[in-house]
Amino acid sequence: MEPHRKILLLCPTRRAAQAISALARDINCQVIRDDRSQGSFLSNFRYGKSLNILELIDSRVRQYKHEKLDGITCAVAFPGMNIAAACIAQELNLPGPSPLALLRCEHKYYCRLAQEEFVPEAAARSRLLDPTNRASIDAVTDFPCFVKPVKSIMSSGAFRVNSKAELLSVIEKEALPDGFLIPFNDLISRYSNFEHDANYLIVEELLEGWQVSLEGYVYKGEVNVMGIVDAIMFPGTISFRRWQYPSSLSQSIQDRMADIARRFISGIKYDDWAFNIEMMYNPLSERIQIIEVNARLASQFWDLFEKVDGSNPYDVIMRLALGERPEWKRGQGRFNVAASCVLRTFDDRLVLSIPDADDVERLKSKYPDALVEILAKRGKRLSEQIQDSGSFRFGLVNIGADSFEAIERKFEDCISMLPYSFDTIGGDMVEAAAALPQFEFS
Repeated sequence: MEPHRKILLLCPTRRAAQAISALARDINCQVIRDDRSQGSFLSNFRYGKSLNILELIDSRVRQYKHEKLDGITCAVAFPGMNIAAACIAQELNLPGPSPLALLRCEHKYYCRLAQEEFVPEAAARSRLLDPTNRASIDAVTDFPCFVKPVKSIMSSGAFRVNSKAELLSVIEKEALPDGFLIPFNDLISRYSNFEHDANYLIVEELLEGWQVSLEGYVYKGEVNVMGIVDAIMFPGTISFRRWQYPSSLSQSIQDRMADIARRFISGIKYDDWAFNIEMMYNPLSERIQIIEVNARLASQFWDLFEKVDGSNPYDVIMRLALGERPEWKRGQGRFNVAASCVLRTFDDRLVLSIPDADDVERLKSKYPDALVEILAKRGKRLSEQIQDSGSFRFGLVNIGADSFEAIERKFEDCISMLPYSFDTIGGDMVEAAAALPQFEFS
């Protein structure tokens, strides 16, 4: 039977396009991939300069005023793409969130202001920093602190800063690619009354404790929490070793986190869309504080929920795009636990070889549930892709198991089946990364 409904998928990444296209058949829907908005933004540092996001919005509005379209969705937040989807939906009177609500989440300074208004107990102390203004820099006196751009991707440009000298060093790094923020700033100019664009940093108090990621969605004002995922870090770093679901936190703490999420999301009038809120629980003070709010779901987690709960977040965003109430099941998946494990090194490397399709297929024949992503590019340095501020990831393996101990063993077996080789550019890997002996470094 031919699908009778059409959804436009903005910025169809490989991960999202494959999952959404497969699910669309179950809801009798055709997915239209907007390839013009594709963009290799992780490896093409100039993509922000070449993307005219306002013209993209206007052209899609003109096009789909005359072509049948039932919904629009987007699974990424590359500066502005999720907001662009909301803008197009609004112009075409299709279901979707308020662009301003999404902007308030994605601009970390205005998000902090909203947290102070609606969930003050969860708001970290923060201040705006103009990196071009010496007086603004000199006003930062509370060290140690955490400094990051008000709009970034994958923790790029985020640093713990212990002194004024380190602060000046961070400012000089200019971690974000030239032009990266142009699309987001264009959206701020047209769709908000913000006084400050994204060319700023935000300085925050250090948050310590148990880090999690809360995933949820809103349908017609009703805020629903899908689940809470624990972040496991490499010791002494802000680099993720893996994300694992479900959270090991007590139910009472998870309930408090859900309450904070509901009050904040409702307060900013965020509706008909998915969200992701990173939080920190400090077991000493028992405080729960918001790290940041993302106006999108975390696409790296979608199959974790499917493995454990039997529900898929991509199904949620498609149904929201069609104006339908999503259904969310719990505990009906194949596994008790699941994790998204990161292959990572702490020094830049030249990539000599990567696992090929046969390598991945052999792994999947042994572990059919495994979802493998090869992020490194042969002949390229790891730094030629957007990375966090302290390490370099080159692959992902998502797996399920009966326990987290079994996850560790399964992941070790998986990485032994993925033959990478690298050439050393300089420096030695830290101990955490050196624990992966199957990778060849010459």
